[in-house]
Amino acid sequence: MSESFIIPINYIERKPDSQKYRIVGKGVTVEFLAQLIDDGDWPVERICENYGLTPSEVHAAWAFYYDHKDEIDQRVQIASKDFETQVDTTKRERLQQRLNGKSI
Repeated sequence: MSESFIIPINYIERKPDSQKYRIVGKGVTVEFLAQLIDDGDWPVERICENYGLTPSEVHAAWAFYYDHKDEIDQRVQIASKDFETQVDTTKRERLQQRLNGKSI
């Protein structure tokens, strides 16, 4: 009986100073590509053409997303809340500047 071998497919990386998973050497994040899953306006071919990726890289990112869905979704949710907080803070600061008679 022959022995089988597991062959890793290494398309995803995370740099030491980052929390985001990316396509190796491309900078396109798994989080971004996950948003395009099942988006009829963005089939794999269009993603590849627009972002310089191969179909294998896109599918690897999607597979990785499904394997790490809770972690990635939580990070996206936190980033979204942080963004909303920043927008609210900026709006309050601009309003306060207007109320104080300062032009922006």
